Amino acid sequence: MASVTILGAGVTGMTIASQLATHHDVTIVGDILPGDALTTDWASPWAGACWVGVHASSEEDKKIQLDSLAVLLKLSMTYSETESGVRITKMTEILEYGSPEDIWYRHYVPDFRLLEKSEMPPRAVFGMEYTTVCISPPVFLTWMRARLEAKGVRFVRARITSFRDLKIFKSDVLVNAAGARVRDLTEVRDTSLVPYRLQSILLDKTWDQCYIYRGLHGFYFNMFGRPDGTTYVGGIKLLNSEDRTVYAADRETILSRGHQLLPAVLPSPHPSDYNIKYDIGNTYHFRPMDRGGARIHKEIVDGQKVVHAYGQEAGGYCFSFGTSQKVATLVEQYVHDSISPKL
Repeated sequence: MASVTILGAGVTGMTIASQLATHHDVTIVGDILPGDALTTDWASPWAGACWVGVHASSEEDKKIQLDSLAVLLKLSMTYSETESGVRITKMTEILEYGSPEDIWYRHYVPDFRLLEKSEMPPRAVFGMEYTTVCISPPVFLTWMRARLEAKGVRFVRARITSFRDLKIFKSDVLVNAAGARVRDLTEVRDTSLVPYRLQSILLDKTWDQCYIYRGLHGFYFNMFGRPDGTTYVGGIKLLNSEDRTVYAADRETILSRGHQLLPAVLPSPHPSDYNIKYDIGNTYHFRPMDRGGARIHKEIVDGQKVVHAYGQEAGGYCFSFGTSQKVATLVEQYVHDSISPKL
């Protein structure tokens, strides 16, 4: 049994812990922990949190995403959606560009079918429908923490700026799942991360499907019905922006697009006609494919065995359990190397 410290208490850090806790002594360290008041300094609670394949993915990232989907589907069939916050649902994706051959996951997701022209707006080029999962982050994160603590995983609150700050835990292996915070970690300072600005709305509204529309010239819309009786509605996605401000004009744009695309579900374009629980103005950071994609690999840093796990496109949920499986393999390699006889 090895001592493993995981830096980062978000969905990535906790799913990694779920893979390691059976055979290792695991501590999760973060200055924000599941159950804390919502803050924009932590991405996991704000995510749209449904599984959709990232269109521009390396072969390795494709495998990670599919491994994650397999676990999430199993979770949704093993635990009630009110308990875990994970629900099996139908996804509809519609695009104004590209072709079905561009969709690498079309051969892997359950119940995949291409939409007929009559099922799409006139300007759409193609669309698809398949079975996926949708997650309620507040429910899932709280549930995961409780399950991990029941397995003996410890959660420690601390603001970490350097791996040296973690030496007190005397870890055999350190897992760096710090997300955007890696930009400020002394030993990492990764400048390859690119921010996306997102503005979304959480409605007090029951809906049992997921929907994404990818248009031209920045036209984008998504809507995810969650198992907790809320619906996530988004439409503002701006590359290379760190702005977390919530703008009234963007709120109106989101609902106007939703009304245009799904008038039966969103019968009004006006925010005042809906019960809005809260607005979401947030950013997430990822490593584009031309900068190496998600960083999941081993590195010895000042004598410390480290596994990096950050930079996933589309946030941590799509990659979650796939990332955790790959990290677990890398941790076991470290452990095996440390106990192998030296000749």
